[in-house]
Formats: sequence, C-alpha cells, structure tokens
Amino acid sequence: MGGCPVNVNSMRNVSIIGAGLVGCLAAIYLARRGYEVNIFESRSDSRAGCTDTGRSINLAMSCRGITALAEAGILSVLEKLMVPMRARAIHDENGRIKYQAFGRTHDEHINAIQRNDLNRLLLDEAGKFPSVHWHFDTTLLSLDVSKKTAHFRRRDGSEFLHAYRHVIGADGAASQVRDSLQRQGLIGASRTFFPHGYKEITIAGAASTHLAREHLHLWPRTSFLLLGNPNLDSSVTGSLFLPMDGQNSFADLDSEPRVRAFFEQAFPDVFPAMPDVAGDFLDHPTGRMSTVKSSPWYYDDQCLLIGDAAHGLIPFFGQGMNSGFEDCRILNELLDRHHDDWWQVMPAFYRLRKPDTDAVSEMSMANYHEIQTGILDEHFNLKKQLEQNLMRRYATRYVSKHVLVMFSNTPYAVALAHGRLQSKLLDSICRQAGRIEDVDWLRVDALMQEYDKELALL
Repeated sequence: MGGCPVNVNSMRNVSIIGAGLVGCLAAIYLARRGYEVNIFESRSDSRAGCTDTGRSINLAMSCRGITALAEAGILSVLEKLMVPMRARAIHDENGRIKYQAFGRTHDEHINAIQRNDLNRLLLDEAGKFPSVHWHFDTTLLSLDVSKKTAHFRRRDGSEFLHAYRHVIGADGAASQVRDSLQRQGLIGASRTFFPHGYKEITIAGAASTHLAREHLHLWPRTSFLLLGNPNLDSSVTGSLFLPMDGQNSFADLDSEPRVRAFFEQAFPDVFPAMPDVAGDFLDHPTGRMSTVKSSPWYYDDQCLLIGDAAHGLIPFFGQGMNSGFEDCRILNELLDRHHDDWWQVMPAFYRLRKPDTDAVSEMSMANYHEIQTGILDEHFNLKKQLEQNLMRRYATRYVSKHVLVMFSNTPYAVALAHGRLQSKLLDSICRQAGRIEDVDWLRVDALMQEYDKELALL
C-alpha cells in the first residue's frame, strides 16, 4: 500500500476525516494554532463543480454559528451569503398567513444560507493556510488505534495507510470514524432514522409571488410539512418533509400526475410558483434524517468525534450546523485552556458538550412537533403571543427558550431548563385566559415572582 507521510512525532499534527462544514471550520481553527492538518473527504472537491444538487436542506445560521465564525476570523467573508429571516410565515390550507417573530426586535433574526455555497467558501478559507492538505475522493475504511493508522481507499480503487497523531471524525451522521471505533468496542453509538425523508423543491422568486421577503415560510399539514428558505436571488428553496411510506409518502407519489395533484391540493397558494415541481420531486434524491447518540466521543488522546458524527440532530430547530460550529469554537477554547494537551482536551470536551448536545437533540424533536402541528393550534399561538408580551414587560427577567437558543451562546442544557419552567408559567397563565386581551397582568406579576425563585435555583 502507498502511504500518506506525516511526522507522527510532532504534536502539532491533526488528521480530519470529512471536509464538510464542521471539518473545514475545525481545520481553520487548528491551522490558526499552527497545526499541520490533513483533511480526507470521500466526495470530490465541490469547488470543481461537484455538488450535492437537489439534496441539501438550506441552513439557518444563528448566534452560535456566527460566534464561531467570528472567532475563527472569517465572519466578514461569509456574511455576504446570508439572507435575514426575521419571522415565521405560517401558511394554512386556506391561504391565510400568520406571522411569528423569531426575536424580540426587528434586528434580532436568524439567517438563511445555502449549504453548498457555505461549504465552498469554507474550503477556500481553509485552503489559504499552507499547512492544510486536501485528500478528496478518499474514503476511510478503518482505524487501527493500536498502530495509529487509518486505512483509506481512493476513487481509483487503490488503498493506503496514513499514520496519524490525532484524528478528528467530522464525517457526519454516517461517520466511518464513529463506526470504526464502535466496531472495536471503544465507544457505544446508535443512529435512529426519522420516519420522514425530505426533497428539495424550487419555488420561484419572492418578487414574483406573494411570499414575504426575509421570512421562513412554513406550510404545516397533518402528516407532512413544506418549509421555504429565502435565497440571495429572491427565490425560495423548498424542503418537503414526507413520510417514507403510506398515503402521501415518497413511496406513494411515484408519477408526475400524482405529484402534481398532491402539490396542487396540499399547497394551492404556492403551487403556481413551483416551475417544475414534478421534475424536482422525481429527479432529486430523497434525503434521510437521523438522530445520532454516542458515548464517549473520544479514545485516549488520539480520536475525537465532533458535529453530527458525535451528536447528529434532526433539522427542525436549525441547530445542526450551529452546534457543530460551536463544537469547533469550544474545542479551540479547551486547547487554549489545556495548552494543547489532548489527553486533557478530549475528555473535557466530551464532558462539557455532551449534556448540551443531548439537550438540543431533545429540543429539536420538540420543535418538530411545534412546527408540524403546534403552530396550527390557537392555544399554542396564544402562548407565542404571551411570550412576546412577557419579554417586553419583564425584559431582564424573562427570555424565552427559543431566544436563548437562537440569539445567545447560553448552554443548550440551560436553555432547556429555562424552557421547562417557562412552559409551566405559560400553562398557568393560559388556564385563566383564552385570549391575550384576557390576561390578568396583576396575577402574572405574582406568578413571575415564583418564576424568578425557581429560575434562581437552576
């Protein structure tokens, strides 16, 4: 077998498996620290025109991702790719639209960004460092932790061994690094597939339709969901989430007439703005979603999992990329704190991040139920109105779970704990108020006193 030489006696050497979003950002952080970085990627270089066309869910960049990019020194380069999303626009079956702000003010917003554009820019930024070396079309087959070697296969079928000092698995939910460590009995891991898949559907430019600009558009239905993210050119990228099997499923919608009839009936207000809905549906691949759990995320001082490889999420809270970028930032902080002693860094990283990623996984599943069915419920919408009022009336005391997650770097586990208390408070207020006009604010003042006490105990 051929080899990929590396100075394994140097502590300043890291091999990264995966040149996706998290792998590239990790490479940038490590190169800035003076590390020699080898990145191995099973796919071709997307900058050469090889992209996952029709497969990507548009991403929502929020505070955690922005903070990580800023600390890596590359936020200003990437800001030009972002489109503000200031609120949800919820479309019911009769064409009525409700709006729900994401933040407390007009300027508190999340940002839509296309995955492929972001990945290409991160590849460019990482490639500016001469210490970063690329190995595309190269698939990891296994790790031998006893010899500190990684076994790879190139696209032409040739195989080689690569000696490593430290290896980071940033190779996503289908991580070969994680699977290799699990096969050797070094970690425990599971991957649970969500019963829905997704398809990318093109929606015409917002300028030519009634779709509000700078909004995340949602068409929630009983057993499926269409989500629309705005793009820089005013078009909207739709992501259709459908069951894999059964009525109105990917298995069921197997012909152009069926596809067109389904969209025309389910989404009549936006169907005319879909230029080739049948072609998109039948030609684009079906994406799968899953939740990944693993424990621990490391082995000795040599192997570490980050991002979806360690803690994959379903995408309904918009935190997959953000939590992965936060991993990179916190890993860098721990390398600072422990003076690049990976024996200390790897277990510290796992202990610090595991409770938070468990919490965001739980919140992601809860948010799926919220955007699938909750936003159609009047009682739920009352609670959303009430939260906005609470954040205005008690600005220094009440910050919603969603705001903590989207617009701060508050640990996810802390945000989840706040959310549980807030749910109790909202339920208590709504028991005696069917409309926002019916709320007894003197009673709320008293309830807030109790809320403050419970919050202080967290």
